[in-house]
Formats: sequence, structure tokens, C-alpha cells
Amino acid sequence: MATVFIRTIIVYFVFIVAIRLLGKRQVGELELSELVITFMLSELATAPIFDPSIPLTYILIPLVILISSEIISSFLVTKSSFMKKILIGNPSYIIRKGKLNEKELSKLRMSLPELLGELRLKDIGDISEVDYAVLEENGKLSVLKKQDNFSHAIILDGKINQSSLEISGVKKKWILDYLKSQNRTLDEVFLLTYSDNGDINIILKEEK
Repeated sequence: MATVFIRTIIVYFVFIVAIRLLGKRQVGELELSELVITFMLSELATAPIFDPSIPLTYILIPLVILISSEIISSFLVTKSSFMKKILIGNPSYIIRKGKLNEKELSKLRMSLPELLGELRLKDIGDISEVDYAVLEENGKLSVLKKQDNFSHAIILDGKINQSSLEISGVKKKWILDYLKSQNRTLDEVFLLTYSDNGDINIILKEEK
């Protein structure tokens, strides 16, 4: 019994450190890769607790591999739009500028009653009130009413977000010309947003 207790405490603290390294998120906010890693970590944790014949060192190698894989993939996601699309995906615009996208709804395997239910949970009684309904990468539905102002993230960390560019209706050349008029280059921009009413907001990268 004492052995199980000691091993449980050791595994507990090891995995607390591991999860802290992976970052702070609620379960509902986990990305797909993070959710998979969480399940795998739980399996790793139970085996050495209930089977004393398994050395504790046996969990360290897969633990290091899992954490390293998640950290590397998280880094790649921030640097590569291609990797972001593979590992995380893009937001799905179910309603855009007040128009329901039936194809996207079908692609997401979401029924119309389910969508209406989600809208009611956000205190929206009529779909005609909605300007944008976006299923985010974490699976949560973001909803903006028609009186709200929706901003599209056109540039993220020095790279043009092609999907947001297409949805906003803004041309790449126009964005580059705008940056030139502000004496800025694409590499200098950490975030550039363009709202439906034409407002532009720029956040520059911090100098290192």
C-alpha cells in the first residue's frame, strides 16, 4: 500500500509539471492534438500506479516525447499556415454577413435545429439578428449580431491570412499598398485587422 501511495504522489507531481508545460486551457478549449495528448497522458499515469512491476522511468521517455511533440507542433502552427490548417484547421463561417452557409452547415454535420439551439443559448431568438456565426477551432460557436462590428484578422505574425482575406473581400494588393502608405512592411506587422465598416487596426511586432 505504501508503494502505491508513493508512486501515486510521484506520478501526480510529474504529470502536474507536464500539463503546466503544455499550457493553461479548459477542457472545452483544447485543440484536437492537445485532447489526444491529454488522453494519452492519463493512460500513461495509471499504468505505473497499479502495476508496481513497471519502473517509473518507463513513463518518462513517452512523457518527454509527447510533451516535445506538442511543443514543436505548437511552434510550427504559429509559424506555418499550412501546419496550422493540418493540425488545427480554420474557423468555419456558418453565417457570414447575415447569410446562412448551408454547405458549411452540412460539412460540419450540424443540423439547423442544433444551430438555432446554439443561438438561443446566446440569447438570440431569431437567426435574422445574426451577422456572423463562426465555429472556432476549439469547437465553440462565436456569434455577432448585426449591430456589432466584425473585424477580420488579415495579417498574423507577418503573414497574410488567406481565408480571412477572402472572407473580408479585401485584395492582397490593397493591403500591401496600405502598408506601403504607412511606411510599414509585412514582416513588421504582428496583427492587422480589417472590419466590415472599413476600420483598420495594426499592432506591430515588439522589437527584440
